[in-house]
Amino acid sequence: MIKKILWASDGSTDSLDALSYVEDIAYRCKAEIVGLYVIPDYFEVDMKDQFPEQEYDLIAKWIKETESRESDRLNDRAREFEAKGLSFKTRIAQGVPHLQIIKTAEEEKSDLIILGKGRAQDKYLLGATALKVIRRSSIPVMVARKKSGPIKVENILVPTDLYNITSRDLLFTAGLAEYLDLNVTSLNVVEIGNKKYPPEVVERLRGNSYNNLTKKINEAKLGIKVNTVVKTAKNACKGIIDYASEMDIDIIFMNTYGGKEFRREEFIGSVAERVIREAPCPVITVKPL
Repeated sequence: MIKKILWASDGSTDSLDALSYVEDIAYRCKAEIVGLYVIPDYFEVDMKDQFPEQEYDLIAKWIKETESRESDRLNDRAREFEAKGLSFKTRIAQGVPHLQIIKTAEEEKSDLIILGKGRAQDKYLLGATALKVIRRSSIPVMVARKKSGPIKVENILVPTDLYNITSRDLLFTAGLAEYLDLNVTSLNVVEIGNKKYPPEVVERLRGNSYNNLTKKINEAKLGIKVNTVVKTAKNACKGIIDYASEMDIDIIFMNTYGGKEFRREEFIGSVAERVIREAPCPVITVKPL
């Protein structure tokens, strides 16, 4: 269950969009919020060794002013949330942003990190900080994006690998869904590439996968009702994104990569990365068990 959420703010519009989801999830889970702002510092050695004394003094002044401004901003948010009955703790850190976000989440024993996609102008691009947090965090990470209309968290999509039904994404979703009464759909995409199979062959492929998926979901005994859906698509990314758009999915839960083979610590699969970039809704990623 989600008891503490870390909201990583960089002062951008994207981070404010993410805050709307923070509020909704915190309210429904009765979770504590930790609001974090990181003052960027990309130097791995003492800054005094990098700048003349006069320039160092200017940087030190900028850091102090930034800390004061962002602390006031976070405190304003804290008062707003506390007036709504939500616990909101503030923290200011200095360092490499993605490392400080992960470090703070671990120190605070957070169950979920929520942040915006970053300052990239192209809607299909993720900011470097968001991508690095996803790659390195052992804690589930939600990348939120702007949504028109009121925030709702009701319909959840979990892209499912037939060979790894009880993966961490589905287990995490099951626990949350049971508590919040969410509608969960397990989606398997049959990839057919550019091959022009006869319709009866495509339907047979889809039917076999559906029977297999339904059987394995039932055998997993997740404790919640899971809708099973199989779609055919050129590739998994397109199948997931198209289904999320068509069915008005609120959040996608997925592993950072599929398969059972060993992956290096900071690996993120091409399917997960593209879905995070292009999905019409927020995506929560978790590292496989």
